[in-house]
Amino acid sequence: MENIIFGIDHGNGNMKTVRESFPCGFKMQETEPSHLFSKDIIEYQGKFYSLTTNKFAYQTDKTADDKALILTMFAMAKEWEARLKEKTQDYDFKKNFSGLNGKEIVLALGLPPAHFEKQHVAFKKYFEDHMKNGINFKYNGKSIMAYLKDVIVLPQDYAGATIMMGDVIKENSTVYCIDIGDGTVDMVGLTDGMPDKDTMLSREMGMSKLRGQIIDDVINDYGVTLDTKTVDGYLKDKRLPLPDDIKEQVENRIEQTTAEFTTELINQLHTKVADFRVYPSIFLGGGSMVLKEYIEKSKMFGITHYIDSISANAIGYEKIAEALVK
Repeated sequence: MENIIFGIDHGNGNMKTVRESFPCGFKMQETEPSHLFSKDIIEYQGKFYSLTTNKFAYQTDKTADDKALILTMFAMAKEWEARLKEKTQDYDFKKNFSGLNGKEIVLALGLPPAHFEKQHVAFKKYFEDHMKNGINFKYNGKSIMAYLKDVIVLPQDYAGATIMMGDVIKENSTVYCIDIGDGTVDMVGLTDGMPDKDTMLSREMGMSKLRGQIIDDVINDYGVTLDTKTVDGYLKDKRLPLPDDIKEQVENRIEQTTAEFTTELINQLHTKVADFRVYPSIFLGGGSMVLKEYIEKSKMFGITHYIDSISANAIGYEKIAEALVK
């Protein structure tokens, strides 16, 4: 029987597959929601789940409830739909998931390196327990029924960097992999290509904390209430839709807060690595691209490489799993 592998990155802010990403948030209700208000809906064990942009709070242990399970179902469905769209247009999305039903599924997942040893067994068992009798749910009215063959759990960052920056890792005896996500910043050093426990770090200093700090600073200093989308828009594209009489002041405050945040983030990394100027650093995660300008201005790093795909870890999980299940 054909194996179908799904590389899924359970981020703290966004779920990522090779082809899709979406916020880690959904609402549950007993009755089916209207598609006018909910684009993507899963029906599972008599309840309905619809995605929302309101992200869940950061969870260190993702096995504590069913959030990771439901988000994984969304990830599988959206990724499979994207794969089908790449291949053909002559099928009916409304009725079925051609080629998925009845197949064996391999989930290729990851955990932050600092939590990997403690949590990987439980994370694997979490999905095995929930899916031991099959994977059976509806996505936007389409039935999905498959079987779980295996769950492969890999170290986050290591997987993405190994696949996306393999040449850099091979050419250097030591490389630092730094993943700035929405909820956390995670780091692992690789010595001769292998993870070094002494350099593993995970801190709740992701982009959600920066956004919150910017919102607080701007309202405290200027009485202007920014929302998260406005803050993201400025950090990514330097766009700020404010009147000219206040715009420059708010921009300067955002720049100051972001620079200070980046300095504190680097200080946290320095608790594990004294000097980043000696060996190369590989930056992953959406936050790394947003903070690239500030990281480079800090002059605290030597050679830096940036992986611009937010799906780097999901790609890494899937590629490694493909090799393992052959």
